[in-house]
Amino acid sequence: MKAKSALWSVAAVLGVTAVVWPAASVSYPRLLAFPYRTMVGETPVYSSTPLSPGVADVIARADERVRASPLFRPGILRRPIFLTDGGLRWRILSLGSGGAFGVTRPLAEHVVVNRSSIADDRVWNGSAVAGSRSLSGVIAHERTHMLIRARFGLIADRLYPVWVREGYCDHVAGGGTLTDAEAARLRAEGSAAPALFYYDSRKRVERELAARGGSVEALFRASRQGASKQAG
Repeated sequence: MKAKSALWSVAAVLGVTAVVWPAASVSYPRLLAFPYRTMVGETPVYSSTPLSPGVADVIARADERVRASPLFRPGILRRPIFLTDGGLRWRILSLGSGGAFGVTRPLAEHVVVNRSSIADDRVWNGSAVAGSRSLSGVIAHERTHMLIRARFGLIADRLYPVWVREGYCDHVAGGGTLTDAEAARLRAEGSAAPALFYYDSRKRVERELAARGGSVEALFRASRQGASKQAG
């Protein structure tokens, strides 16, 4: 009886661990034991694969774009970046967003990236259409989500329309997965690729910014007012 009781206890502990450990990892990815780590300036970078010397250039390109945003706050550069190989770590940390290039989480505020190559400055999401973009652009995009939350509050992801949040992040990143020609071709083919939403959102943000003298505050304020009117 004692042996059976001990076995049940071990099984219970293992069962709880199997649930709690991945859940905790979403907020604290270091629990997944990334084998490679380096510091690039103020930024801790963790990786599933060996880090090439080009990581400093990739981060520098991302930082240059993020610094150019009127929403920029220096503390954002101290938030860690986790580069995965698109395998188990990504599946755990993406938490239902497995088709994304990267993700951030409110409160935890770190960047997790899908399968990537530092040497090529690329990230892949497995999509057959517009399935890759620059790693530096993904990092800039995800860090801009952090800046939006830092400026407009943790519930900004609910207050503001998706088009303004995603479009502004791609604007800061300097583009998305599609060129003008590629977007036009997809439309001509009748494609419903999600990449077109991001393309249209970025273009809309750029038009709205131009109409408001480049004011990001005015852009987000107007988008929220527009969403409220539609809801009413």
